[in-house]
Amino acid sequence: MKDDTKYITVHIRMNDKEKNTIKKRADLAGKNFSEFIRMSAMGCEIREKADKEFSSTMKKQMRDFIRTLCELERLLYNKDFIDERVLNNEILEWRKFRMNITERYL
Repeated sequence: MKDDTKYITVHIRMNDKEKNTIKKRADLAGKNFSEFIRMSAMGCEIREKADKEFSSTMKKQMRDFIRTLCELERLLYNKDFIDERVLNNEILEWRKFRMNITERYL
Protein backbone atom coordinates (compact mmCIF):
# COMPACT_ATOMS: atom_id res chain seq x y z
CA MET A 1 0.00 0.00 0.00
CA LYS A 2 1.34 3.47 -0.87
CA ASP A 3 2.04 5.96 1.91
CA ASP A 4 -0.47 8.50 0.53
CA THR A 5 -3.34 6.02 0.23
CA LYS A 6 -6.14 6.82 2.62
CA TYR A 7 -7.38 3.65 4.27
CA ILE A 8 -8.68 4.83 7.65
CA THR A 9 -12.28 6.01 7.91
CA VAL A 10 -13.27 8.45 10.64
CA HIS A 11 -16.93 9.00 11.38
CA ILE A 12 -17.98 12.41 12.66
CA ARG A 13 -21.39 13.75 13.54
CA MET A 14 -22.79 16.98 12.16
CA ASN A 15 -26.13 18.40 11.19
CA ASP A 16 -27.24 19.25 7.64
CA LYS A 17 -26.47 22.95 8.03
CA GLU A 18 -22.88 22.23 9.13
CA LYS A 19 -22.40 19.75 6.30
CA ASN A 20 -23.71 22.21 3.71
CA THR A 21 -21.52 25.01 5.07
CA ILE A 22 -18.41 22.81 4.95
CA LYS A 23 -19.33 21.57 1.45
CA LYS A 24 -19.72 25.15 0.17
CA ARG A 25 -16.37 26.20 1.65
CA ALA A 26 -14.70 23.11 0.18
CA ASP A 27 -16.15 23.89 -3.26
CA LEU A 28 -14.93 27.50 -3.06
CA ALA A 29 -11.46 26.25 -2.19
CA GLY A 30 -11.49 23.71 -5.01
CA LYS A 31 -11.22 20.78 -2.58
CA ASN A 32 -13.41 17.76 -2.02
CA PHE A 33 -15.22 17.36 1.31
CA SER A 34 -12.74 14.91 2.87
CA GLU A 35 -9.66 16.82 1.75
CA PHE A 36 -11.08 20.07 3.11
CA ILE A 37 -11.83 18.51 6.51
CA ARG A 38 -8.37 16.89 6.70
CA MET A 39 -6.60 20.13 5.80
CA SER A 40 -8.72 22.12 8.27
CA ALA A 41 -8.05 19.65 11.07
CA MET A 42 -4.30 19.81 10.44
CA GLY A 43 -4.33 23.62 10.62
CA CYS A 44 -3.54 24.25 6.97
CA GLU A 45 -4.42 27.65 5.55
CA ILE A 46 -7.20 27.12 3.03
CA ARG A 47 -7.99 29.87 0.56
CA GLU A 48 -10.76 30.24 -1.94
CA LYS A 49 -9.87 29.39 -5.48
CA ALA A 50 -9.87 32.40 -7.82
CA ASP A 51 -12.92 32.60 -10.07
CA LYS A 52 -12.73 32.61 -13.88
CA GLU A 53 -13.26 36.38 -14.10
CA PHE A 54 -10.26 36.97 -11.85
CA SER A 55 -8.11 34.52 -13.79
CA SER A 56 -8.94 35.98 -17.19
CA THR A 57 -8.47 39.57 -15.95
CA MET A 58 -5.14 38.65 -14.38
CA LYS A 59 -3.94 36.89 -17.53
CA LYS A 60 -4.90 39.84 -19.75
CA GLN A 61 -3.26 42.40 -17.47
CA MET A 62 -0.10 40.33 -17.20
CA ARG A 63 -0.01 39.82 -20.97
CA ASP A 64 -0.32 43.58 -21.51
CA PHE A 65 2.38 44.23 -18.94
CA ILE A 66 4.74 41.78 -20.59
CA ARG A 67 4.05 43.36 -24.00
CA THR A 68 5.00 46.76 -22.59
CA LEU A 69 8.18 45.36 -21.08
CA CYS A 70 9.08 43.83 -24.43
CA GLU A 71 8.50 47.18 -26.11
CA LEU A 72 10.72 48.93 -23.58
CA GLU A 73 13.36 46.28 -24.09
CA ARG A 74 13.15 46.81 -27.87
CA LEU A 75 13.58 50.57 -27.42
CA LEU A 76 16.57 50.03 -25.19
CA TYR A 77 18.16 47.67 -27.65
CA ASN A 78 17.49 49.69 -30.83
CA LYS A 79 17.93 53.25 -29.57
CA ASP A 80 20.23 52.62 -26.65
CA PHE A 81 17.91 54.42 -24.19
CA ILE A 82 14.64 54.02 -22.32
CA ASP A 83 11.92 56.68 -22.50
CA GLU A 84 11.53 57.46 -18.79
CA ARG A 85 8.05 58.93 -19.29
CA VAL A 86 6.75 55.68 -20.77
CA LEU A 87 8.49 53.67 -18.05
CA ASN A 88 7.07 55.87 -15.25
CA ASN A 89 3.56 55.64 -16.72
CA GLU A 90 3.82 51.87 -16.84
CA ILE A 91 5.04 51.76 -13.25
CA LEU A 92 2.02 53.84 -12.17
CA GLU A 93 -0.34 51.56 -14.11
CA TRP A 94 1.22 48.49 -12.53
CA ARG A 95 0.78 50.00 -9.05
CA LYS A 96 -2.89 50.79 -9.78
CA PHE A 97 -3.42 47.24 -11.02
CA ARG A 98 -1.79 45.78 -7.92
CA MET A 99 -3.92 47.97 -5.63
CA ASN A 100 -7.07 46.99 -7.54
CA ILE A 101 -6.28 43.29 -7.08
CA THR A 102 -5.57 43.84 -3.38
CA GLU A 103 -8.82 45.74 -2.78
CA ARG A 104 -11.00 43.44 -4.87
CA TYR A 105 -9.69 39.97 -4.05
CA LEU A 106 -7.49 40.07 -0.98
